[in-house]
Amino acid sequence: MVGFQTKLKHGAQQRVFRTIPGLEHAEFARLGGLHRNTFLNSPKLLDTQLRLRAQPRLRFAGQMTGCEGYVESAGIGLIAGLYAAADARSTTLAPPPVTTALGALLGHITGGHIETIDPGARSFQPMNINFGLFPPARQPADEKIPTVRACAATKRPLPRNRRSAPARCRTSIAGLPIACL
Repeated sequence: MVGFQTKLKHGAQQRVFRTIPGLEHAEFARLGGLHRNTFLNSPKLLDTQLRLRAQPRLRFAGQMTGCEGYVESAGIGLIAGLYAAADARSTTLAPPPVTTALGALLGHITGGHIETIDPGARSFQPMNINFGLFPPARQPADEKIPTVRACAATKRPLPRNRRSAPARCRTSIAGLPIACL
């Protein structure tokens, strides 16, 4: 086993591992440890283009900005690189929409989403992309929700390719439940 992350002290780790059959008398060369990443207080220190407010010529990306995960770090690195390239070409680059995963994460890192939440003191913590970073979903009051044809027997929506044509409905074949055909 290679090193792993845990908050358990070494004695507790050994007790847990010794409960596994075959490891009762094992010698452990290396046990797990606590892992913490160093990160900036990005909402206070970085602008919306990931530049250091005090020194705009410096730009930060990846895990140091307060994003968690390999994909998230790579995405923020890509955005930082695109912003740097736009600066080098004396052009501007619009940020990704806050309704996208990358835009929501960038908003978290640069503090954009904090302004839309309850007022009060904040403690910035690194995050993966999650639905909590997205703005609330809205549906205009005057917009009607379209109705979808449903199977009479199962009450499930019919497949897209069957919404306008009559469909044969079965609730089971050989006793196993199935969707509409």
